[in-house]
Amino acid sequence: MKSISLLLLAFLLAAVSAAAGQDANYWITQTQSDYNNGSYSLALQDIDEYLELNSSDTWAWSFKANLLRVMKRYSEAVDSFDELIKLEPSNAQAYNDRALILSGGMRQHDAALESIETALRLSPRNANYYFNKGMILEETQRYDEAQQAYDQAAALTPSLDMAWYRKGWILASQGSLSESLPPLDKAIELNSKNANAWNAKGLVLEQLGSLEDAKVCFEKALGLEPNNSEFQNNLEKVKTNVGDEHEKTIVFAKAQ
Repeated sequence: MKSISLLLLAFLLAAVSAAAGQDANYWITQTQSDYNNGSYSLALQDIDEYLELNSSDTWAWSFKANLLRVMKRYSEAVDSFDELIKLEPSNAQAYNDRALILSGGMRQHDAALESIETALRLSPRNANYYFNKGMILEETQRYDEAQQAYDQAAALTPSLDMAWYRKGWILASQGSLSESLPPLDKAIELNSKNANAWNAKGLVLEQLGSLEDAKVCFEKALGLEPNNSEFQNNLEKVKTNVGDEHEKTIVFAKAQ
């Protein structure tokens, strides 16, 4: 009798486990379907149902965290990353993504820096993490440290055009106009579709008085992002200045 009872218990547990597995598969499928349809609230309910059945699934916590980020529910997104990190303390990507939400969504830059530093301790050769550190440091106006972070990013991945662009942008914003051009040119060389780098170079050239060259840069930027109002304004402004400059030159020549 005892052996029969044990066999029955084992059978029942296997049946429950199989049913739970079927339910879990259903909720995963439903999550993906609702997410792909843009029904984020429903997708969030679905993933919560799944996590009720499988709370140790790190993929599910990561999905939930990023879904909440898309929904701009930043505090809850950080909480979900914290749950993921409890399960997988060595997950550098989780610390990196958590840092981006803390800085960009919640404006908690000090906490973001702590999180990104942990990501870098876990993955010290990740250029993207150094780049993100630089962006966070820029938010706190720690420009020299941001430059160092971008230098490290570019050293690890020389083809990372955004690191060169940010280096140039910081130099330009601090008044080092001529020094800003080489990194901006490098960014454009690496990625000719980097509209922000074209725009930044145009602004530098405009301030240096090279209006025709600045105009070309703004045209390049606007060609890549035709609906960007900032690029449109910059182009119109430099066109006006170029026109004024030509007019003054003609008048001056007649006076001579």
